[in-house]
Amino acid sequence: MHKYELIFILQADLDEATLDAAVENIETLIKNNQGEIAKTDRWGKRKLAYPIRKMNEGYYVLVNFDYNPEEVAALKRTIGFNEQILRSSIVRID
Repeated sequence: MHKYELIFILQADLDEATLDAAVENIETLIKNNQGEIAKTDRWGKRKLAYPIRKMNEGYYVLVNFDYNPEEVAALKRTIGFNEQILRSSIVRID
């Protein structure tokens, strides 16, 4: 198990219940693959550096977690299928 940091940007025009469900969905995905979430930090709505899909704002979420390195590619692929997520990045922390 290695320590990872996932940051993802959700569409800012989603309502609070949908935002909560999207974050819970990502957390459940990590937990179901024997991952351990250390911390979830919701940064809230922020202005994007450049428009993504004609949107100028996004809802930022940071998740620190322990995960099996062989499963990271599958996690990236699954996150990529989610239409509500504008951008995501997974980085290993040493």
